Amino acid sequence: MSITLTIEPAFALAYQRYAEFVPGDVLRLYVRTSGPGTGGLFYAIEKDEVMQDDAVFESEGLRFVIRPNDFWYFDGGQLSYNPSYGEYGFSFSNPRLED
Repeated sequence: MSITLTIEPAFALAYQRYAEFVPGDVLRLYVRTSGPGTGGLFYAIEKDEVMQDDAVFESEGLRFVIRPNDFWYFDGGQLSYNPSYGEYGFSFSNPRLED
C-alpha cells in the first residue's frame, strides 16, 4: 500500500532550524496519544532509521519515514509550517480524518 503525504519545504527547513536536524537525517513520523483518558491523537517525530516497508518522503535533505501501521493517520495529510508562530508554527492537517 502506498500513501500520499505533502511535506512543505518550510516544514523541513524549520525542523532543521529549531530541532537541529541536518540534511541526511532520517526522521520517523508516528501517532501518539495526548495522555491517559484524553483520546486525542497527534503526530510525533524522532530521529530513526529507514525500516523495511516504511513509506519514505524527502524534503530539503531530510528523509521522513512512516511505518505501515501509521499510514491511516498520515495518508492524504499535509505537514506545514507558519513562520509567524516561530518554533510553535508546525501543523499537521488531514481532511480524511475530519468528521
